[in-house]
Amino acid sequence: MCGIAGIVRAEGITDLDRSVVRGMVASLVHRGPDDEGFCFGAEAAVGMRRLAIIDVPGGHQPMANEDGSIWVVFNGEIYNHRQLRERLEATGQHTFKTHSDTEVLVHLYEDLGRGLLGLLEGMFAFCVVDTRRRTALLVRDRFGEKPLFYSINASGFAFSSELACLLKVPWVSRCSNAAALWRYLESGFVRAPATAFRDIRELEAGTWIEVREGLLTSGTFSPAAADRQPDFSDEAEASQALQSMIQQSVRRQMAADVPVGAFLSGGIDSSTIVAAMQRESSCPVRTFTARFEHALYDESPVARAVARHLGTDHHEIVITNGGFQEDDLLRVVRHVGQPFSDSSAIPTYHVCRQIRESVKVCLSGDGGDEVFAGYPLFQWLLRVDEVANRLPAPLARAGARFFRDLASLPGAAGWHQLRRVWRGLEVAALPVMGRLSHASRLFQDDELEVVCRPEFAVHMAGARAVTPRANGNDASRLRELMRERVEGSLCEDMLVKVDRMSMAASLEVRTPMLDAGMVSFASSLPDNWLIRGGVGKHILRRAVRGWLPDVVFDHPKTGFSIPLHMFQNANYASTCRDLLLSDRIPLVREFLDPDATAAVVARGLGQKHDSAERSVYRSSHQLWALLNLAAWADEFKVTAP
Repeated sequence: MCGIAGIVRAEGITDLDRSVVRGMVASLVHRGPDDEGFCFGAEAAVGMRRLAIIDVPGGHQPMANEDGSIWVVFNGEIYNHRQLRERLEATGQHTFKTHSDTEVLVHLYEDLGRGLLGLLEGMFAFCVVDTRRRTALLVRDRFGEKPLFYSINASGFAFSSELACLLKVPWVSRCSNAAALWRYLESGFVRAPATAFRDIRELEAGTWIEVREGLLTSGTFSPAAADRQPDFSDEAEASQALQSMIQQSVRRQMAADVPVGAFLSGGIDSSTIVAAMQRESSCPVRTFTARFEHALYDESPVARAVARHLGTDHHEIVITNGGFQEDDLLRVVRHVGQPFSDSSAIPTYHVCRQIRESVKVCLSGDGGDEVFAGYPLFQWLLRVDEVANRLPAPLARAGARFFRDLASLPGAAGWHQLRRVWRGLEVAALPVMGRLSHASRLFQDDELEVVCRPEFAVHMAGARAVTPRANGNDASRLRELMRERVEGSLCEDMLVKVDRMSMAASLEVRTPMLDAGMVSFASSLPDNWLIRGGVGKHILRRAVRGWLPDVVFDHPKTGFSIPLHMFQNANYASTCRDLLLSDRIPLVREFLDPDATAAVVARGLGQKHDSAERSVYRSSHQLWALLNLAAWADEFKVTAP
């Protein structure tokens, strides 16, 4: 696991470029505290910081082939590197000097060029400098677990593992991307390939780009395992196959030359991973749980029961109700490098920092809800679709207005239920492919048109959230929702949060649920093997019920989050006033309407309970989103378009 950076120039690398790359790499020390390395060639200068996991003494980077014509800087893990190494050694044409997965990349590229991409299974972002062809190849893994940002103009091409690192490059400006900020306020994150900076792009998941003489070519890829389509005669056979698949994925991802542990939330996904790990281990697996002081957010009693059942070496990390600290906000902003509204990044960092005192690698259950249809939102939207099929859109809109007005009457009885009805009708009136994004929005279009200054409308052409594409292979509606969730919030929110916050603590996190074979397995199953009787992850529950105590399956699903409205304190209110209401930050002053912003601040600070019109979650998270935008603009001295 590493942080990588570099500059490529067709006209030749200068002394200034070398100095800039050294500075870029120095800013990534948290991603790789164990080692650093550089390669300065005629047309490329690359460097890296290393978190040593595989072949600790021998895995120094950049790494080259035998004649020094190909160089690689690599961030991530190739889980099938041993099999790929055997394949290369069988040819008799390669000499290996290390046992690292990085060297496998070097020799695979020698033989196959970009053809190596279909063979790789893992999480990765890397750059291959080919001095013979005078090219640089940059690649990001299928789900975007590892980040890769870049900037290109007439001056050259630069790349890095973290967005803020690229601000050290002389030609990269601090000018904002207004369309990306609009999308951020819609969804809470900025979606690749855009970033919040006009001059910086993010390589999309499952994508490669090649730089040659200042020009870019690009393409997509998927691992060969993604094409495997198993066929099962019944659920029992599929359940047994899934047990083997989980065990295989966990076995591969436990491989390391340093201590390995696991997150254990008490949910089905993380508990499944820990159970498989313990079956692979001859000693108790080290497990870690966040214990929230607020009982509604705390799953630690369930995690404790799982740890006791499996016999793990269990540790609880207390997340206090101490309230807001500005350092927590700034840490998220600095490491993400752009506005990011997921407040659970704060406890994620604190948990990772304490885990890092015990282990260097941690396995998590992330991705299980997306791969096995675990989100209740999927089922809610399927019910909304049924309503939409029976009710014309104009009637649905009229019904939504009626129930909204009814719920808003003073003293209205059952307004919680009325609000659910009008929200469902409101979503049912929309085009089918826009319903998930609408249901998950922070700010709706009419709200954004008030919060953002009218003069920014000129920058908003085409900035509306892109309607997700429908699958082209007759996929079911459930599969469309699952894919949309993977490409949206999994890639751009959850995995961003985990990567940036874990690497801020110099901890590597691996996700066995996103193993290519596991994802392919789940995609081959009938929908009713995923959702049955109103319960998601049916096949996964069946496969691992014998591994885990009943409490895992019986307790309600709880997300990993902080009670944001309870997190607010005097310091929080003061920070909101300073960043959002003081008129001192140019981007805030020019981008946001002051009266509408003041209204968001008042609601966010003042609303402590749900109402018929607006939930406390919505009010507090809209404020948090604006606060993150302002903190980012202030921290990086961002200018308006």
